[in-house]
Parts: sequence; C-alpha cells; structure tokens
Amino acid sequence: KFNISNSKRFPSGTIDVRLDVNKGIIENVKIYGDFFGWGDVADIENKLKGIRYEKSSLENALKDIDINNYFGNIEKDDFINLIY
Repeated sequence: KFNISNSKRFPSGTIDVRLDVNKGIIENVKIYGDFFGWGDVADIENKLKGIRYEKSSLENALKDIDINNYFGNIEKDDFINLIY
C-alpha cells in the first residue's frame, strides 16, 4: 500500500494528482490545481479508480478521454507521465 502525490506546472496551470494504491490497484484519486479546463475532473478520477497502477493500464483507461477538455492545452502523455 502506498500513496503518490505529483504536481507539475503546465502552460494551462498547475495539476496536482494524488493516488492511493493498494496491492497494485488505484483505490482513490484526487486531482487539484488551477488549470483552465471545462470538464469535471471527477470524470477522470472515476476512470482511474479500480485500475492497475501500470502505465499501460493508465493509457487504456484514458484512451477515450480528451485531456484538453479537462486541463487545457496539455498532451495526454504529459498527464500520464505526471501520474506514473
């Protein structure tokens, strides 16, 4: 069981991601920041809950998500690298 807290400043604002991982599975996700997005980040938090904490699982969970809608002008890979 472990916790992850990563924060990074992007052109559209700061994104702060906090994860609780137990036995390799993401149990809880909270996303904070001052980014300029339109979507509700709870959508992304819910997509990540219950998946394996592996880069390929993160990519798969977010494959249909338009990251720009939630965080402004950032690449999906940049967001995944922030988490992983």
